[in-house]
Amino acid sequence: MNKLWIETANLCRHYKRGSSTVKAVDGVDLQIYQGEYLAIVGSSGSGKSTILNMLAGLDTPTSGTVHVEDIDLFKMSKKEIASYRADQIGMVFQSFNLIPHHTALYNVEMALFFDNTPRTERTQKAKAMLESLGLGERLDHKPADLSGGEQQRVAVARALVKTPTVLFADEPTGNLDQKNTNQIAELLSDLNQKGLTIVIVTHDLQFAKNSADRIIRMDYGKIVEVIKNGDRNESS
Repeated sequence: MNKLWIETANLCRHYKRGSSTVKAVDGVDLQIYQGEYLAIVGSSGSGKSTILNMLAGLDTPTSGTVHVEDIDLFKMSKKEIASYRADQIGMVFQSFNLIPHHTALYNVEMALFFDNTPRTERTQKAKAMLESLGLGERLDHKPADLSGGEQQRVAVARALVKTPTVLFADEPTGNLDQKNTNQIAELLSDLNQKGLTIVIVTHDLQFAKNSADRIIRMDYGKIVEVIKNGDRNESS
């Protein structure tokens, strides 16, 4: 078993909606190990994206804890959490989140703007990462001139160029057709085989089964099932 990297204990995220309390995440215990490929699946509103945002330090729990290598993430200062996101986390989103009036190369370079990487080195690293993902001939293209699959690969390149410890991906194939979905699935599996820890959120159980080492299925803010290596095991 690889080293335990992230662990949550009784993790909750509740919020008010009128006079009601919405339990987006409700008492989740979760372990993530270095080098694994974990998928969190569930329908819309099941809490899976909320968990991902808390693991990445983008959202704050109502109660419970997130420990990263035995350090309580939410006892860190805002500056320390920002450093955690900058140094250890790569994020990929369903909507790509590329800057439309900048080139693919510039979009990837942006990930290195805030860590004092010299300009020439930023450009070299961004170019090398895009080339490694098959986009060497698309460096000067803007997002509107790229296919959906190419835009998502640019987003992956932006997440990877700073060599994160883990890649968090929220519905990374949600806006893609089947051909591009397969290409992104193959890319993520290849990255994981090279040692990158990957945590994805998806509504597509079959995609998760084809890709992940372990699947956490959620419903109404709770883990209702754990699937490992094709074997279904009901969680407690």
